[in-house]
This record gives sequence, C-alpha cells and structure tokens, in this order.
Amino acid sequence: MRAWLDFDNAPQVQYLAPFKQALEDRGHSVVVTARDQDVTVELLRARGIEPIVVGGPSGARAAAKIGRLLVRAGALGVRVSRPRPDLLVAASRSSDVAAWALRIPSFQFTDYEFSDDRVTRVVRSHLVFPDVIDSRVFLEKGIRPDRLLPFPGLKEGITFAGADLASVEPYAVPGGEDAVRVLFRPPGEATHYFVADSRRLAHELLAELAGRDVLVVYAPRYPHQRAYVDGLPWRRRPHVLSEGVPFLRLLTGVDAVISSGGTLLREAAYLGIPAFSILRSQIGRVDRHLEELGRVSVLASASELPPLARRGPLAPLQGEADLPNRILDEMLARVERS
Repeated sequence: MRAWLDFDNAPQVQYLAPFKQALEDRGHSVVVTARDQDVTVELLRARGIEPIVVGGPSGARAAAKIGRLLVRAGALGVRVSRPRPDLLVAASRSSDVAAWALRIPSFQFTDYEFSDDRVTRVVRSHLVFPDVIDSRVFLEKGIRPDRLLPFPGLKEGITFAGADLASVEPYAVPGGEDAVRVLFRPPGEATHYFVADSRRLAHELLAELAGRDVLVVYAPRYPHQRAYVDGLPWRRRPHVLSEGVPFLRLLTGVDAVISSGGTLLREAAYLGIPAFSILRSQIGRVDRHLEELGRVSVLASASELPPLARRGPLAPLQGEADLPNRILDEMLARVERS
C-alpha cells in the first residue's frame, strides 16, 4: 500500500508525523507533501522527513485563499498521482480536494468543531476527531455518520505516544537562566474563524508582560507579527524566534504558554505546563475539557493573567501509548471496505 501524508501548517507536524513511522513499520510506502508555511518544512526536516513542497502562505483574504486552495489542490494531484496513493492522512482542505479528484480515501483530522468542514462534507472524507467532541456537532453539519471516526483522548495523545520526555533537552532561552520564561503565540489572523478581538487581547497581554519581570519567548505566526513586540517598555527584552525549534524542546524550556488557542496551547496543557488561551472566537470542546481539568485558563482581559512563576516538573495526562496504531487500524479497515 502507498500512503500519502500532507502537512498544511507547522502544528500538524506533531500529530501527523507519527503516522509516517506507523505506516512504514507495517511495510507501507509513504509520500509526504508540505506547504511552505511558517516553519512547517523546517520542522519536518528536523525529524528527518524530506517533503515534496507544494504551495506557500494562503493569505487572509477569503477569495485569495480559495484560489490558492484550488491551485495547490491541482498541483498536489499532479505531484502524487504516479503511482496513485491508496489513502490520504491530513488536516488540509487542498489535499482533501486533490484526494477527491484522484478518488483516494481521505482521513482529515480536526479537534475544533467550529472550523469550516464544508470541503470535508462535500468530498465525503472521513473526519477523525477526539471523542470528547460530541459526534452530533458534525452530524448537524451534514457529515455522514459513516464518515465519522472518533478516537479516545486528545490528538496530543498521538503526539506524545511513546515520547521519552526525560531525554528531551529543553530549549535554552538566551538570557533566561534566572527568569520566568513565557512562550507567547499570537492569533492565527489568516484563519477563517479569526476575530479582531483576539488581536486586541494579544496586544493587551504583551503590554502587560512588558511591565513584568518575565522573559517572553515570542513565536509569531506571520512576519508582520514581529512588530507587535516593538515599542513596548520591556523590563526584559523578549526573545523573538526566527527559526523553527522542535516543539518539545521549546515547550520544556518555558514556564508558561500564552496562545490564541491552537495545538501549542493544548500540547502545553497536556504536559501540565500552565496554559492560557487568548482566543476570542468560539471556544471548542477540547479546550473546555482541558479547562475543566484545570490545565487551561481562558482569558478575557490582561487583568485576568495571574502572577507567573517557575513551573514544577511536567505532569502529562495519561494517554493510550499505542494510539497512532489504534487509529491507523480503523483507517486501513475502512480503506479495505471502500
């Protein structure tokens, strides 16, 4: 069997890359494609994965994004069609469309029920999602019951399945030896669910942190977001990431994470690192679940950010050690039945 993995953005590297090894361990060949967005390609190469690079940043305007989606879908179809794969594993609308055109079973991951799943519904892909999200949410969107594939736990259970956290060398933040280190990730302004209030809150929190004796490790999503830290009266000048850092090294090198939702926030929460969400769009069930566990705090204003301190040891949630293979078993069974 020939499998296809497509990586549309950097966070997907963490939870989709384990499927490459799982597939190869079963004797299947794997072709990998990636969009040249943020540090996606860098992170794949850091894992020893050399992708076929197809497409670049999509931009924020809806019309432009749709156009680039279709262009990338066409390019993907050309690059992977010979020999044609037997299944696609991804979290990408463009590869979803390409798989539909090539008549390839597609398995699309999501853990945010308020994302736009219209492409998945129209092309009848399988939607793979954590079972803490009620399946009825997707049924109400018109996705067929036989296309839903819930799995136990969270997608971070895939990311950390079998990970040897004790062997990870934490990222050494320059000048951070005696400081409380706060990883800050601003909003995804090109996403369809972005609301301007998330950007407002990000600016408000950066101003708040500038006045505190903490060292901000700033991880912008887009080049223009680098300017968000300029002109603030920092007690400690922030460290702005200019290249990709393996996510586990980055997370284990900080004491807290502030992020506008997303995978980074959930990874921190999963590991027991204090995690603060500044997402002002609808809060999804996974984040609410982590909030109920006391692992995520959803902020509405900078005044709600508590004093920050050096964190204690990691306290990961207990997940299923073989989760990637459990999900893969169901994927391959569905391919055989199709």
